[in-house]
Amino acid sequence: MADTQWQKLDGDADLVRTKGKKYQDIADAIARATATLDKIVEDASTTAKSMDETKTLASDVKEDIAKATERYRYTGDALVTYASALDTAISESETAATQIATIEEDLASARTTAHHAQQDVDDLPSDAPQGDLDGANSAVTTANSRVTSLEGDLSFWQGRWNDAHGDKNTAATTARNKIDEVVTGDKVHGLEDGFWDKAGEVWDSIYKVVKVICDVAGILAIFLSWVPILGQVLLVLAAVGAVLAVVDAVFKAARGKGSWWGVLGAAGMAALTLFGGKAISVVAKYAKARMVVQTASRMSPQNAKSVFGAATLKSTRKIFAQTNGQRVTEVLKSPFIRSAGDKQIAGLFKSGNIGQGLSKMFPNPFTASGMRTIFGNDDVTDMMSVMGKIDSRLPGSIGTIHFDNVSSVTSSIATVGGYGITTFNGMRNGISFANEMGVGDFGDAVTPGVSLGTSGMGGPYGSIIGNGISLAGGVPNPG
Repeated sequence: MADTQWQKLDGDADLVRTKGKKYQDIADAIARATATLDKIVEDASTTAKSMDETKTLASDVKEDIAKATERYRYTGDALVTYASALDTAISESETAATQIATIEEDLASARTTAHHAQQDVDDLPSDAPQGDLDGANSAVTTANSRVTSLEGDLSFWQGRWNDAHGDKNTAATTARNKIDEVVTGDKVHGLEDGFWDKAGEVWDSIYKVVKVICDVAGILAIFLSWVPILGQVLLVLAAVGAVLAVVDAVFKAARGKGSWWGVLGAAGMAALTLFGGKAISVVAKYAKARMVVQTASRMSPQNAKSVFGAATLKSTRKIFAQTNGQRVTEVLKSPFIRSAGDKQIAGLFKSGNIGQGLSKMFPNPFTASGMRTIFGNDDVTDMMSVMGKIDSRLPGSIGTIHFDNVSSVTSSIATVGGYGITTFNGMRNGISFANEMGVGDFGDAVTPGVSLGTSGMGGPYGSIIGNGISLAGGVPNPG
């Protein structure tokens, strides 16, 4: 903690003292538990063989927990002692700081007076009466004497402040060294930090930096995923962020700061982030393609092109012809390569059609906003639009899309999956928003809050706004 020279020293002695007393209380509790176990071990009145194992276990447990007594006692005593020294140092520094401020103000005034007195002497003519000369010189002497006196007072109180500052630093060093004895020194008693503790400390420092990089890459990928090479790099970094969350959960569980259920949850989240939405999109695209191709096969070529358009017919036939293996591969590789849409945008920009490229990147957020709110997936929304198409040129007496059992099953999977992911994301963002607001962490509440507010718009708008504001630190946390 950095202190400002000639100001009241920083620090909260009451907080340090409270922490120290908690450690002392834990040490007392361990001592009481050890005494109780001693009674069990030394109880000669209980001779039943069934109690032998209990006594042995009590002896082993006593030895284990007794090792921790000194660690908590030393730490608590060190903190309480430091709190007392810190309290005194802060009080003395405050007194010194007050005196220094007052003296500095008086000294500035005294130096001004001495300067003017000297000017009065210098301004006297050479033939000035001796009385005037004596009076002016006397005023200079008096003013300089006042300056000298105040400079002495200032030096005294600055010394007092330096003493207080030194006492604080000495007390802090003493406390740290005493705690080090039971953490890494002679009084460890086999309670050294394990591999996970040491590795976890390194990981924590790395993760904070890498997480920000991955978050930034995720936002940039929204804008630049269509750019060759750069787009792939950004997509990989964004995907790495989801994987790192799993690693972070493992470290926390291994260090006792989390649970293995949390690891499973993080792994599920990573899989859902990387592949969940892509899988739903692939199923929805296939269901749409199957319906369009089978419906078009029952129509005249002219009517099919009129209803669906040549481009849609061409793309759906290509998707419909894919094997199961090709579709699975598309899901697994999708987070790390440019999609067909990215390639199309790159082509539009390359050909100078910037307006069309931007429209492709950021579609109208209010088109089919109702279905986007429900399914949260543009491919599912597109599939539902095709399923609901009614046109007199379509086959059959009621002019609707034809779909078989496979189309029915795949469209149902896509619909339920899209709704499930949307519901899950909504619940997750709602819980995150409530938790952050509950502890007054307004800055971290921005991203889930904006995601909730823009969930019906579709597209990347929530990610851009929420993550952008959060990373920029636009909403400060109180305190």
